[in-house]
Amino acid sequence: DFYLACTANLLLTCCFVLGTVVQICESAAYEDMCDTLVGFPSARGASSFVIVLTVTTIAVSLVLVVLKSISAIRAPTIRLLSNRRPPVMDLSKKCHFHGFISHIWSTGQDQTHTIVRQMKLVMPDVRIWLDVDCLENLGALEESVGDATTFLVFLSVGYFKSRNCRRELYAGLALDRPFIPIHEADVEKGGAALEVLEAECRANCVDDAGL
Repeated sequence: DFYLACTANLLLTCCFVLGTVVQICESAAYEDMCDTLVGFPSARGASSFVIVLTVTTIAVSLVLVVLKSISAIRAPTIRLLSNRRPPVMDLSKKCHFHGFISHIWSTGQDQTHTIVRQMKLVMPDVRIWLDVDCLENLGALEESVGDATTFLVFLSVGYFKSRNCRRELYAGLALDRPFIPIHEADVEKGGAALEVLEAECRANCVDDAGL
């Protein structure tokens, strides 16, 4: 859309400029200016140039449209096995996001941002609540969890030690949202074995969850 808009603006600019050129060359008052300013000795030459340039611009625009269409067709997308169509991304009136992704910044921020970007590539209409984009009030985390139809939790070292992460987790459990855990197992990227994360959970999830 951006490239098409730029091309359309370029075409409009060319039409305006070339229309001015033709007007100058056709006017007897500016007979000498036609050759001096734009390099055409007559209005016929200027008109021919205008036609050629306009046709060229339209041709380039059509090529861009075709290339963008081919790119869109070849872009990776998620489709349902039942009907080979993209999933319907409609949301209920009670929720504004398809998913809320809970993570701890220190060991999960880069990974979760990558996950969301990759999801948007294959499902452009998906709406995922991500702190860097949507967080406005830290005191309203529970309401933000409730504003999504699905709860995604990114499990990495330190997740259960974070009070705010536990708030999000408790809210997701209390609302009985569909629960999607994502486990980071790579130690070099802030991950850990499930046994380690389970021990961290048992040691820290001791406050009242209100469930």
